[in-house]
Amino acid sequence: MNRYLSHKLLLSNPVYGNISKDIGIGAIKSIDKGDACQTFWIRMENHWGTHVDCPAHFFLDGKNVCDYDCDFWFFKNPQVIKIIAKPGQIITIEHIKDRIDIDTDIILFVSGWENFRGQNIYSLNNPGLHPDIALWLRQSYPSVRAVGIDWISISAFQQKEIGRLAHKAFLNPYSEGHPVLLIEDMKLSGDISYLEGLFVSPILIDKIDSAPCTVVGIFKDYQ
Repeated sequence: MNRYLSHKLLLSNPVYGNISKDIGIGAIKSIDKGDACQTFWIRMENHWGTHVDCPAHFFLDGKNVCDYDCDFWFFKNPQVIKIIAKPGQIITIEHIKDRIDIDTDIILFVSGWENFRGQNIYSLNNPGLHPDIALWLRQSYPSVRAVGIDWISISAFQQKEIGRLAHKAFLNPYSEGHPVLLIEDMKLSGDISYLEGLFVSPILIDKIDSAPCTVVGIFKDYQ
């Protein structure tokens, strides 16, 4: 059984800080205007909706979304970790210590913040991750290649400086271990405890640092 773990893009899409959130869509060809087919143009930022942050987001010579092989985006050992996250709270190592399996290749933090999606609090007072988590994962859990969250960004909007440091700590191509990519604004509601794999499919556009992505969860048949 498969299921989408990414949100569909809406014309008015929640974004970090509620800045320039309207997606532009326009018709180039339209059947109801006499054209033979439908064709549209789309305008949006590459960090809107469910998206993946790659090292090039903060490092000029870091890998961008097109630099990864197809196999990289298939995760066979996902782990779901439920956490309680208050508005503006910074999640630390203490919140997740001793809860991660050594063979995990992607961690999905489920906080319930998805319930606020579309409200101001989702974009303006979201929780965040502490930079120390990144180095701890890179040193102690080398199998982890990505982290996914069900809120807008690992950077708490009310504590943006800590958020920038966290992004750099996860994505730094020169730090110990390897960069851990970030999948933000995921759709993780419902029971995902039977998740046994997932595939991340970013939009492959040359030269951009990161990209919106579709995430498909693969669940055990007996769910």
